[in-house]
Amino acid sequence: MDPTQRRRRSVPALVGLSAALLATALWGFTFLGPAAVEPVNIYYLVLGRYAVFGLMSAAVLLARPGRLRTLGTRDVLKAMHLGVVGYIGFYLLLSMSASVGGGVLASAMTGLIPVMVSLISNAVEKVFAWRSGLLPIAVIAAGLFLVNGGTASLGTSGDGQDRLAGAVLGFAACVAWSYFVIANRIILRRATRVPDNATWTACIGIGAFLGSLVLLPLAESAEGTSPFADAGTLVSFIAWCAALAVLGSWCATWFWNIASKRLPATVMGPIIGMEAVFGAFFYLIWEQRLPTAQELWGGLLVIGGVFFSFHVFDRARLPRPVPERSARQTPTGLGGDEGR
Repeated sequence: MDPTQRRRRSVPALVGLSAALLATALWGFTFLGPAAVEPVNIYYLVLGRYAVFGLMSAAVLLARPGRLRTLGTRDVLKAMHLGVVGYIGFYLLLSMSASVGGGVLASAMTGLIPVMVSLISNAVEKVFAWRSGLLPIAVIAAGLFLVNGGTASLGTSGDGQDRLAGAVLGFAACVAWSYFVIANRIILRRATRVPDNATWTACIGIGAFLGSLVLLPLAESAEGTSPFADAGTLVSFIAWCAALAVLGSWCATWFWNIASKRLPATVMGPIIGMEAVFGAFFYLIWEQRLPTAQELWGGLLVIGGVFFSFHVFDRARLPRPVPERSARQTPTGLGGDEGR
């Protein structure tokens, strides 16, 4: 491919990469939520966050009813189910994993998400050869292993059955989030009427809010302080719910949808690994400390692996198919399938 053409085709991919990195940074910011509102019950935090997300989404949809009608009932339900599975399903399963098998084990299990998304999506889309894609995935997996505690993540309190149950629940949480990433991209790319970003994000937000209502009984029965304990607690709680909803839900989903239209899930899978790096970074700021050597090298491996995977994808892309008349005029060996 001509260098000028390659640069022109790389622009949308670079926009997608930037949007995906912004989304993972904002999702990483949400890791601070539980620590910021402690000792408030974490289920109340999730309910508050998605209540604000749902209100924002409802306001957007009410302001543009024509866009919603154009999208159609079927596509609206598709977006809403993504909000339920990707946000509430993932959170519930991961919380159950942490409760049964320990928080360290649950955190380490999330390292499977980039690998799972990349392997499944490449099997579906066949973006690049397996031999070229496995190396950056392995680098990211090693980095996430270090960021999440390394060998310490393999040893959790409790008996073997608890650890096994925690691992199974953690794996199910990874499946839920991987499904969100892959299904969201497929729906957006195959939609007969491409939805505008605000309407699609709002529909996902409504689904997440409705799904979060199942947490209400858990919030009332679980341990922890009520956000209504005193005025100071309530004000801080509302502020964090609003910040997590606006930044970690609305803006993050907005940027992720932009990336979903420009990047294959094969590349977006590795980028998800940056969520853990950003989360660790925000925690370091919150705790006012420097990273350990293990955390530092793990983060550098993830960052390097993400950009390595993007480089592999960019080099693996083929020129767009040419019309049949032009194809007959192309000399043998040019414009074929080499480089896939």
